[in-house]
Amino acid sequence: MFNLYIGLSVLLIVMLAMNISRVRIKHKIANGDGGNKVIVKAIRAHMNSLEHILPFSLLLYVLQSQSISEILFAILAFGFLGIRLLHSYSLLYSKFKFRQITAASTYFFELSGCIIVLLNSVI
Repeated sequence: MFNLYIGLSVLLIVMLAMNISRVRIKHKIANGDGGNKVIVKAIRAHMNSLEHILPFSLLLYVLQSQSISEILFAILAFGFLGIRLLHSYSLLYSKFKFRQITAASTYFFELSGCIIVLLNSVI
């Protein structure tokens, strides 16, 4: 199941990177953001995904080695990935309230993963 999570996560990151290229071509801006708000949003959505997906992937790797239940693993992995997809949407399309909700949900999944790893490490 970890392999599926990684594959889908990398797919999201690649799609967001391709969106940056698409927007750059459309607006004829080769480097940087050129002060273009659409490019800034595209870059931010891509980097924000990297900032959260990479550390969470490490948590999932540790959780898998701790032999947590497959159901809990699936809820954490795919719930988190769904939230990240929705958060990317909220960043790209300036949905501020939705962005706040998905950011809070992201932190919930990250903190839950941390707590489970720590509890499993001391028990």
